[in-house]
Amino acid sequence: MAKNNLEEFAYKSIIRLILDNHFKPGDSLLETELSDSLRLSRTPVRHALGQLVAEGFLDKKKKKGCFVPAVSPADARHVFFARENIEGLAAASAARYVADEDLVFLYGLIEKERALVDTPSRLGYIRVNESFHLGIARISQNKYLEQYCRNAFWRSHTYIIFFDKYYTGKLASGNQETGPQQHFQIVKAIENRNEEKACNLMKQHVRTTFEQLFVKL
Repeated sequence: MAKNNLEEFAYKSIIRLILDNHFKPGDSLLETELSDSLRLSRTPVRHALGQLVAEGFLDKKKKKGCFVPAVSPADARHVFFARENIEGLAAASAARYVADEDLVFLYGLIEKERALVDTPSRLGYIRVNESFHLGIARISQNKYLEQYCRNAFWRSHTYIIFFDKYYTGKLASGNQETGPQQHFQIVKAIENRNEEKACNLMKQHVRTTFEQLFVKL
């Protein structure tokens, strides 16, 4: 298997282990143990862990290695507030710069997302959702917004994966039904080059995700 394929395999495998609750908030992810369990050398595992740290999905401390971030109600509010505003700006910028091929890409993702409502796949839904949100960030043509959107997206998904299990909130599986419709409205605003509407719809969408995710804080 080629080097890039090994790193991609390690990356997806580590995410799957986290989604399947093999690791809890605060747990360390050790290169040696992951290499043994995935039957890979340490190099692709190290690169995959580095990518997950860069994306905000994992944290890393000197001499302690990589670990699943701790979760708290206060941090959840901060993460989703930041994501709401950053992605709102990205959607507005995308409405200014969007090209025809970008719209084909985004509408195609919405169709994939709708199909997943009938055949649920936790990892599949997250990956399509990632492609949609980070795709809009890419279309914004602002590398700083794209970077910040990526970090906020993955950090917020720490809560989507874990918060219901470790605190008093409730995971909002219903978001898989409202998501495609809200995504469609966002893309229509981007297609119409309505920057203000695209911004407001994206902000409301992220806010809805937060509100559906938690009963109360």
